Amino acid sequence: MLVSSITWPSRGGHDVEIADRFRRENAFWQWMGFTIDAEAARAGNAVVTVDVRAEFFQHQGVVHGGVLSALIDSAGAWAFALDHEESLRTINLAVQYLSPVPPKASRLAAQGTVVRAGKRIVIADVLVWRDSMEEVARGQVLYSRNPAYRDSPS
Repeated sequence: MLVSSITWPSRGGHDVEIADRFRRENAFWQWMGFTIDAEAARAGNAVVTVDVRAEFFQHQGVVHGGVLSALIDSAGAWAFALDHEESLRTINLAVQYLSPVPPKASRLAAQGTVVRAGKRIVIADVLVWRDSMEEVARGQVLYSRNPAYRDSPS
């Protein structure tokens, strides 16, 4: 099942400026408030952060699991995309929710690490923690590589 897609061309290694432009031109990232931590960006590794907002909470008073899933998907994709000139399509997303994120949390961060980048498939492991450094979720994402499909945010 196709969960989401992240497409943008890299201009070679750790291009956080392009990632920032992608964020500005992507309605979902704007609404969520996702940003990439430029200091943590390196080949095969990306940290995506988001400030916790009231809209993220579900009826039981904790952050909705969909917010964590979107953060995991994005961090895993950017761990690969910061150093490659091609797009990815999510083909599988597995999430383990370890601890609820309560209203007192102010920020979430997800660190994506590329575990394997084959000719067709990319696998990324992602850890999510809240501002207290408590780990709240783990995920593994499988992406399909699409080197011929290059979309550029205009």
